[in-house]
Amino acid sequence: MLAVSRILVAIIGLLSLLSVYQHWFDVAALADARGIVTVGAIGAANIRADIGGLFLAIGVFAIVAAWKRSLFWLAATWLLPALALAGRFVSLAIDGSSPRVIEPMVVEAVVLTLLGGVYLYWKKLPEGL
Repeated sequence: MLAVSRILVAIIGLLSLLSVYQHWFDVAALADARGIVTVGAIGAANIRADIGGLFLAIGVFAIVAAWKRSLFWLAATWLLPALALAGRFVSLAIDGSSPRVIEPMVVEAVVLTLLGGVYLYWKKLPEGL
């Protein structure tokens, strides 16, 4: 079970790193996929820094957490999508709902549930495993 939990966290990290590629190198595709349209170079720079940087942090933190079986890095990994989900709830309250708004919220909730479950499992394990 320990190996499975580490692999699961690593997969979340790798998927996040794959998302970095789109946000850094295929910004034009984001208009359709995410409803994000950039305005000039500053728009693309902001997408790369803000969203790409968030996915990069999630990916790196998750891989470090899986590699070291670190509760600290796992908690840091969990915090980033939790804050993103909080921002989505603010947007939901201000702008209302649509299926395209709910879909990423469900994905983030699933990721948070998985990471939270792994955190609770690792917390029960003795040190050094």
